[in-house]
Amino acid sequence: MHARCSFPRRAFKAGRGLTINVRPANHSTFCSNLNPVNIMKIKAVVFDAYGTLFDVYSIQTLAEQFYPGQGAAISVMWRDKQIEYTRLITQSDPHQTEGSQYYLPFWEITQRSLLYTLDRLKLDSRGNAVDGLMKQYARLSPFPENLPVLESLKKAGLTTAILSNGSPEMLESAVANAGMGDLLDHCLSVDAVRLFKTSPESYGLVQKHMPHDKRDILFVSSNGWDALGATWFGFTTLWVNRQGLPYETIGLRPTYTGRDLSKVCEILGLS
Repeated sequence: MHARCSFPRRAFKAGRGLTINVRPANHSTFCSNLNPVNIMKIKAVVFDAYGTLFDVYSIQTLAEQFYPGQGAAISVMWRDKQIEYTRLITQSDPHQTEGSQYYLPFWEITQRSLLYTLDRLKLDSRGNAVDGLMKQYARLSPFPENLPVLESLKKAGLTTAILSNGSPEMLESAVANAGMGDLLDHCLSVDAVRLFKTSPESYGLVQKHMPHDKRDILFVSSNGWDALGATWFGFTTLWVNRQGLPYETIGLRPTYTGRDLSKVCEILGLS
């Protein structure tokens, strides 16, 4: 039986009353014909959450309902401001034992980023729009290839995990809604170190739970900056370039690049 991804139990207002989708018993397999020779080096696969497993731009649909003609602009600006705040917090007080003195949980950052976005676009934040959008963010749409890929990794005996800027409660809600809990051995939040990616402390959480050589851990992210940070840290990396973006013009290129998570199986010889 697969290990269940567990989280600290805390109250999470936005997560209450959510409808949890039960994972169907069978899925088409993205990764088959296991080849143990090709997977001996990699012992664990660690995924970023937002943008990699969960579609941060799927929020556009609901945003469009609340603010006709502004859905796309809201989703993009909201995400950009969210990441900007994580960098500002970490860079302004880095490498402290207790984390950044300016640290805010990712849930709060997400809400404040939304309020900034609405103000920037001169949209009314009163009414139920903010609450509705935040509740939807707690259960973002997963990408369709997630479950088959994760199932195949577990069949191959690999350790699977999430490392995310997300708050533990956010991750719990998103993972449960996507039916992935039984397919993840660890769900790691930077909340434990109070420093966001791409701080070394954030990536260091992985080895605290999985004592493998950095090169034996495949780190998977759809965010180019995250893939670069993880490459600098020393992980074997896969950039899931869903948007067809150019490579960053500084630093090393990721070890691998693909268009969706099925590339994980190709790399490990599971396809």
